[in-house]
Amino acid sequence: MYNVALVRQLCVEITGEKDSEKCQQLVALLRAVMKEDQEEIRVRMSFLVKKYAGVVDGESQAAD
Repeated sequence: MYNVALVRQLCVEITGEKDSEKCQQLVALLRAVMKEDQEEIRVRMSFLVKKYAGVVDGESQAAD
């Protein structure tokens, strides 16, 4: 996760928030941050798969 401190801070704020509207806003922000992190991970994984496709294919063939 790339925004660990932000996620932790949002969780702390959500658990301590008494106003339900403010809590909903914080949850929406938390979801947006998590979605952004997931997209970043997908992009990086796609890059790694393309870059190391030959290595992975070679290892799986060697195991057969």
